[in-house]
Amino acid sequence: MPPTKRPKGKTGPWSSPRVFNSSSPIVKTDIHAFLVRTISGWNSGTETYTEAEKRSIIDSLPPAYQKYEVDGAGHLTCPLATEFVLDDPYIKAAVQGFKTDITEGYYEKTWQNQARKAMQERRDGKFDPYLHEHTEDTFGDPGLDCDDLDEGVVDAEMESSDGEWMGKKTIKAKAPGHDKRASQSQTQMLRQKRKV
Repeated sequence: MPPTKRPKGKTGPWSSPRVFNSSSPIVKTDIHAFLVRTISGWNSGTETYTEAEKRSIIDSLPPAYQKYEVDGAGHLTCPLATEFVLDDPYIKAAVQGFKTDITEGYYEKTWQNQARKAMQERRDGKFDPYLHEHTEDTFGDPGLDCDDLDEGVVDAEMESSDGEWMGKKTIKAKAPGHDKRASQSQTQMLRQKRKV
């Protein structure tokens, strides 16, 4: 039996099954420049796109930019200025985020299926016992309220990651109505927790 031929649309680096894989050529392609060329080609006056293609591009824009305005010749005009696409920091950040997500494999079917399954498991409460068990490790003592501490008290012995707090004198502002002995015992309790 002769080998079956695959349809050409299903193979190659730009085929739909491969375009969102982590090894996709999109990762190395300058998508921002492509968007700028798309908009500037539209505005150049030459008939780069058919009216159906223009309508499809406008349909893919956010609702605020879906404007179907017609010029004097009856052709759809681009609702975006080339300068907007060229200079907008949000577009640049979104393009970079999209490429990072593709590189990390977030658009691959296996990852998408795992994400859907994990969302359903979280919704069903599968991880609730684990979260309740580890809440104190992550967020501190759940029984200790912020109201129990003096406002403005900063521990001088506490270290920061860059070492700026070490050795600096701190101002201890007492809130009215707080007992000095109670605040000292709470401070000692917090120091003991940090040492553990």
